[in-house]
Amino acid sequence: MPGQVPPRPPAPLPPRPGSIVPPKLPQLPKFVRKVKPSAWIELAVAVPWLWWSWLSIQFLGVPWRGLYWIGLAVWGVSAAVVVLHPRAEDLLAWRVHRLRPPSAWESQRLGPAWWAVCTAAGVDPDRYRVWVHEGPEATAPITPGSSVAVTSWAVYSLPPRHLEAVLAHELAHHLAVPRAVSLLLYWLALPARLMGRVIVFCLRHRVLSILAKIVIGFLLVGVLGVWFYLGFSHYVVFLLSPFLAPVLAPWAGRTQEKLADRAAVDLGYGEFLAEVFTGREVQRAQAWHNAPRPGLKGAQPLDSVRLRALERLLTSTPQRGL
Repeated sequence: MPGQVPPRPPAPLPPRPGSIVPPKLPQLPKFVRKVKPSAWIELAVAVPWLWWSWLSIQFLGVPWRGLYWIGLAVWGVSAAVVVLHPRAEDLLAWRVHRLRPPSAWESQRLGPAWWAVCTAAGVDPDRYRVWVHEGPEATAPITPGSSVAVTSWAVYSLPPRHLEAVLAHELAHHLAVPRAVSLLLYWLALPARLMGRVIVFCLRHRVLSILAKIVIGFLLVGVLGVWFYLGFSHYVVFLLSPFLAPVLAPWAGRTQEKLADRAAVDLGYGEFLAEVFTGREVQRAQAWHNAPRPGLKGAQPLDSVRLRALERLLTSTPQRGL
């Protein structure tokens, strides 16, 4: 199957000299508790996305009510297909997230590293499919379901133990929320995401931007009017969510990345992950490149910020096996 890491070896391989043999299931409950805050953040962010997706489908019924019921049926049936059919998840990873299956050489590097990380976490490595994301970053964007993304930079540049640390970070994202729930939340939020892209396109267009600003201004005045006459309530929060999403959604992504780093520390990969970010800073210094400054809209925290957080965590949390 495309993107699937080679199957596990028939028998456990002997440990390499100087390598750390991670314990199995006894560490799993503590590790799962570390990823629970990330699950709550993802579920909290999904609520307004789902609400606006429902409103987006309601907009289809403005010219004709039958379009609303057709859109609602397509919305629900397609979500069930994505959750139940593995091939649909592969197409989602390939077409939407722009991931690719690893080559033969990449699979040789990823196979043992992925097996070691899943053994440390006490999970079955065959439950997931590892894909490659073309990018220069240390960690890949968060993907739903059982599709685990790792950057090509990590595959080609990192030693085996450091590659395991990056994979431990990626695994933490997928242990936060079950596969079916994460896929369902992502797919059901697609209408709202598409509507957001349409709005951004209109704002960037010279002529359509005027109409889009008028609509947004009218909506904001209406929300403030509801707030003034009916008082503050959860309904007002939902109406204000599109104006807060450009700041809150990236903040939630950065927080999830930091929580995944903490989970990697709990698995014993904290020092290796810190060395990954240290190497990134050294490479930038040697090439005289400044670190990207995404600001409030960046979903990935800066490598220097993650490195400082890891250093503070490592000084207060002893690494097992080190």
